Amino acid sequence: MSKRKTFVAREDLTQRISEMAKRRGYSLYDMVNEVFELTVKAEDSGVNLRNAVEEHAVLKTAKEAGFILCQESLWYDMTELAYKKAKAKTLKSWFNAGVWLAKRYVTSEVEDPFEAFKRDLEAFTWNAPEFNIEKTEKQVSVRIISSRFPESYTLLYEAFLEGVLETFGYKIVDKEVERGGIRLKARKEADERG
Repeated sequence: MSKRKTFVAREDLTQRISEMAKRRGYSLYDMVNEVFELTVKAEDSGVNLRNAVEEHAVLKTAKEAGFILCQESLWYDMTELAYKKAKAKTLKSWFNAGVWLAKRYVTSEVEDPFEAFKRDLEAFTWNAPEFNIEKTEKQVSVRIISSRFPESYTLLYEAFLEGVLETFGYKIVDKEVERGGIRLKARKEADERG
């Protein structure tokens, strides 16, 4: 039989672990041992537990937002085919997808919808080594660079971003779009009229 060892932990955490154990039909002893076992397994596998939990949250958020996983080359091939077959319709579909996604954040109960959108999109866009969205009080700047983006995908992704920015109340005032590179500057629309 294994020896038991007493340890000290914060009361709020031990209370939560105790509640989790009850929900699962475990004893507190069994629950704590499972947590320790998983921590040791993660460490032995070279997995940072905090990063694993954060990555799981990103995937969960992406799934809830309607994203799917797809092989990158297949995704680019399909966007190329759609773009060549029906350029205007495909651009409009990507723009509308940006509008839809931004509305999801605008109508959510998060404190800062734009920051939540920005954080999630940065996490979802792992196929772009350079991905930067900066927001000031009146302006948003977007810079995305990826040598892997074909021209069609770059143009479609830019249309998606325009749909997002317009939904958040920004008007594009400057843009550079070329194969693998998107640079946008947008200002709050009220600033343009005033």
